[in-house]
Amino acid sequence: MFIPLVSFFINFATALLLFLVSIANLHSARFFTAFHFLKVHYIDGAGPQSGWLDRPYDLLSFGLWGFCEGTNNVVSACTNGHIGYTLESIPNVYEVDQRHIPNAVRGFSKVIVLYIPATCVAFLALFFSFIALFPRFRKRFLYGVSAFLSLLVTLSCVLLMVVVFTVFVSRKIQFERHLEPKANVTLGPGVWITLALVPLTIFGSLIGAFAVCCPGRFKKQSEDAPESKEEAHEPTE
Repeated sequence: MFIPLVSFFINFATALLLFLVSIANLHSARFFTAFHFLKVHYIDGAGPQSGWLDRPYDLLSFGLWGFCEGTNNVVSACTNGHIGYTLESIPNVYEVDQRHIPNAVRGFSKVIVLYIPATCVAFLALFFSFIALFPRFRKRFLYGVSAFLSLLVTLSCVLLMVVVFTVFVSRKIQFERHLEPKANVTLGPGVWITLALVPLTIFGSLIGAFAVCCPGRFKKQSEDAPESKEEAHEPTE
């Protein structure tokens, strides 16, 4: 029972963390904006004039579904959520991004759409690992499906880690150097969650592989367990 429980909790944590990053900046509510990838906070008070808030802003928050603007460290509004948004509507930021950040880095931004299928696969792995918690369904096939799905999630998280760090660390460095007025640029929780997912999913894949390759232990446990109450009380000779 130990291995199925460990597998279930790892899959649960993976699915939950991927879900939290996948809803970043989907809405201007604090819960949705808390899992952003990058935040720009202008040092000298108000920043550029907003193109759609009709007033200056002093912070920008970049998430999976769009970017948000706000003042006094409070998000006021976000763009309509969609994957693959551009920075054209952000004054000054777009010019810096186009001039100083390589085309390859900007192109990588579209790869983060992989968060959506990775989250779906993670929930599928969670479903199969939940079924495997019950002794009557504890079969090698279920462990194999769960381990395969966990492997797909692991590969996705490794790729996402490389892309996210390449894109947002590059933007952090260039924004700090070239934005006017000057701004503090910080990596958000979305980046660190992606980093934490890599060792977590690798460990989950190893647990799944162990359950598939060494099923004898679980089979022995099921054979040793009594099949009925009558058998449990049957006297031994």
